[in-house]
Amino acid sequence: MRAAIRTRLAQAPGRDERMRRFLAAQQAATARLAPEALEEIAGIAEGFALDPAEVFDFLHLGCLADLAAAPADTDGCSAFAAAGRVAKNRDFRPEHAGLQRVFCHLDPAWGGRRVLCLGSLGAPGAWSSGLNSDGLALADTQIPTADHGPGLLRYFLMTRLLATCATVAQALAAIADLPHAGGGSLVLGDATGAAAAVELRHGRVDVAHGAWVARTNHYTAAPDPLAPVPHSAGRLALLQAALAAESAREPRALLATHAPVALCRHAPDPSPTLAGAVWDCAGRSAVIAAGPPCTADWVGFVPDGMLWREIHASA
Repeated sequence: MRAAIRTRLAQAPGRDERMRRFLAAQQAATARLAPEALEEIAGIAEGFALDPAEVFDFLHLGCLADLAAAPADTDGCSAFAAAGRVAKNRDFRPEHAGLQRVFCHLDPAWGGRRVLCLGSLGAPGAWSSGLNSDGLALADTQIPTADHGPGLLRYFLMTRLLATCATVAQALAAIADLPHAGGGSLVLGDATGAAAAVELRHGRVDVAHGAWVARTNHYTAAPDPLAPVPHSAGRLALLQAALAAESAREPRALLATHAPVALCRHAPDPSPTLAGAVWDCAGRSAVIAAGPPCTADWVGFVPDGMLWREIHASA
């Protein structure tokens, strides 16, 4: 884990004065808006023998690459919410396969709320997708943007929403009350069947509601000066067509799609699909494939007292 973080930091664009000012402003903004995020970073750093500044900077590498006008991430994450479920293919750097885990988070400050999430060792909370014990689920996608500024980083926002909100409406209200660092989208669903997609930039936040929503790796509300990965539009079109035809279709089958555009991506793609996740909001449960959804076994996670119990999911 230390090697993965330090390798990414070493590979990042050289820092100019603008980047240094941005990181300093982000440190101050995070301390003001989400001090609990800095506490979590300190705990991660202590546990893995890292400097907290290394972890903080690592989590902002996407923003720094955007500031350099050289987006480094070729993530192909695809996410959607429909029929009371939130689903995502996690497409990311291959070295994160060994760091990927399913986590259960509890905090006395959350008043008994628990969070089940998919992420990576060395990263905070719901770094990819997750569900809380109230049935609120969310998933993110990476989108490069030229519009970054001091505000809450998306990764810290995701944990905040799952820790403090029970519904999509509450999550949207919380998002509206915060300044954002910018970059990426969120797909949200809850136990009532509500669904929304949120596109985050520092200077604007765009929200879409519907019986179903889907997002990949480009902005739909307004174009951005930074170009997304080339296959993003094709993946979104595939999701939209499939969900428009049958919004209640089995999410696992859709995540395993390879044609006409691959949602389930394989090498030599620089960001192959490391996992598929389907979060059942009403059931407060999940099925997760720790590998490409077309071949990996799906494992179920069902409520069991204060935690979740792992079971083998049926195909």
